[in-house]
Amino acid sequence: MKLLEEIILPNGLKLIISDLSRPIAADTVKIEVDFKIDIDLKESFFENEADYQDVKKFFGDKLVFENKEERTFVEKERGDAVREELINTFKKNLLNYLGTENFGAKYALSLLRDIRKNPYKYQFRLDDET
Repeated sequence: MKLLEEIILPNGLKLIISDLSRPIAADTVKIEVDFKIDIDLKESFFENEADYQDVKKFFGDKLVFENKEERTFVEKERGDAVREELINTFKKNLLNYLGTENFGAKYALSLLRDIRKNPYKYQFRLDDET
């Protein structure tokens, strides 16, 4: 993994952009770019302490927003251009949203909704604690 860029967003969160690209064959590569934000979990994101505790139980004190963009079987000579295109498209489409003041809270609440909507995904974790 190679660090490409760190961006401090208007809401104080840090977006880390990393290159995970690798060769596939002599003349082709898989271009993969990882976009990651660590978010401190706060009780103020939630309406009540029980919701906060449910998210904390499964995700801990730090939440991780992560998105990977990739293209496979890219000609080696086009690798840099494809990587830049992936980064620029991500920035154009998501940077403003990720930088909004309440992004951390929205992300935490989306995880809570997923816990409530899909409890089977989290069941093994509940079973481990009993």
